[in-house]
Amino acid sequence: MAEAKKTTKKSTELKSTKSKKTTKSAVESLEEKETGKPREHKKPDATIIQKIVEKEKSSLLHRNVLGALGMLLPVISIFSGLFVRQKPDEWWWSISVTYYISPALAIILGACAIFLLCYRSYKKIDTIINVLSGIFAMCVVLFPCEGPYGIPYVGFFQIPVAVSNIIHSASAMLLFALLSYNIGWLFTLGKSEKRNKVYRICSYSMIAIMVIFVLVLIAGAFGLNYPGWLVMIVEALLLLFFGFAWLVKGRFFLRKL
Repeated sequence: MAEAKKTTKKSTELKSTKSKKTTKSAVESLEEKETGKPREHKKPDATIIQKIVEKEKSSLLHRNVLGALGMLLPVISIFSGLFVRQKPDEWWWSISVTYYISPALAIILGACAIFLLCYRSYKKIDTIINVLSGIFAMCVVLFPCEGPYGIPYVGFFQIPVAVSNIIHSASAMLLFALLSYNIGWLFTLGKSEKRNKVYRICSYSMIAIMVIFVLVLIAGAFGLNYPGWLVMIVEALLLLFFGFAWLVKGRFFLRKL
């Protein structure tokens, strides 16, 4: 009787083991089918882990540099313009206008454009948005806005200033629209809800500022008088929210969130 019980117990254990192996095998085969590659059971190599860590550090540095450049652009544009003599009163009314008296815009925004063009993410949509942002940022640099200097042909390609101004303005609006979308809808795919709240605040603030500014411009076309330096305030605020979001993404700010 005891032997019969032992035999039954062993039989049950055997069936349980076989069931586990079958389930495990089914899971593995499903994973192999989805990925198209055989599943590897080897532990990751220390060299591979080191490379992943280094890549992560490089990515964080990349984000921090981009965020810092964005936040510093208004400050450096104004500061560098202060040392220029014989400049018109309107020289500081827009970051774009400082292009004519200071290399800050071309250097800093050009660097940001290169960063965005070279930035690669794990998700294809991130890469596409960043590359498009880089292209529009480069267009802002290559096609200057209209300034108070009466120069008929401007920019790298020396095209009529009226044409350059249209390309410049359209590129700037599209650039900030893409940046706000990236921050509000792609940055928020992360797991930290607290960080996501920060990203949404930055993104929605950028969108609100752009909408209000467009409404002011439309009202201006119908006779509303608004100060010329309002453009500088709008640009500075947009870059502030952009830079802060990227610095949070790079863990320079709010590391513990």
